[in-house]
Amino acid sequence: MFGNPFARPQAPEGPPLVLFVCTGNICRSPLAEKLVANRLDEAGSLPELLTSSAGLHAVVGSPMDTIPALIAQRHGADPAHVARQIDSSIADSASIILTMTVAQLNELVVEYPSTMKRAFTFAEFVEILEQLPDSVPPVNEESGRSLFDVAIDAFNNRSLIPRDSKRDIDDPYRRSVEKHERVLSVTAGLWPPVSARLGASSSGK
Repeated sequence: MFGNPFARPQAPEGPPLVLFVCTGNICRSPLAEKLVANRLDEAGSLPELLTSSAGLHAVVGSPMDTIPALIAQRHGADPAHVARQIDSSIADSASIILTMTVAQLNELVVEYPSTMKRAFTFAEFVEILEQLPDSVPPVNEESGRSLFDVAIDAFNNRSLIPRDSKRDIDDPYRRSVEKHERVLSVTAGLWPPVSARLGASSSGK
């Protein structure tokens, strides 16, 4: 499906999917997944858009860590979660993949080259959307423009935005409640620019 790295890849089959990736899949990525899923449910206008998460070195089978689970629940999100290791099937099912750090992005692309044109750090993707709005138009159901198309356009223009480790969302594992709350705050702040690009509906891949 993604054989030629220089060709435009085909959109994955199935509904549009945002995949969040961190290291262990027990703190940052599941919190982002649950928070965004809750925001989508509240909005009610993007019923087909799915969210998921995985880890590059997942604590497979574990629930979300206690503090982020409590934070998720307090903000109305479902804390139920089972950590899973990313693999090619998971990676290839995503319309876009958002990592928490530059190091995770680099590891992901090396391990799964097919993700190169669909993977960004969460903060990098938002920066591209905000700084280059005319180059990355929103989802448009009538014209058939999908979330996958948004990802590809963001990739094609990413060289105009220098990559920066300051875009990292720090690892809160075994750290204070305040650190976990900071992760929530950063994640919540990053989502609205993405949501705005999804349009009134998101039936594309």
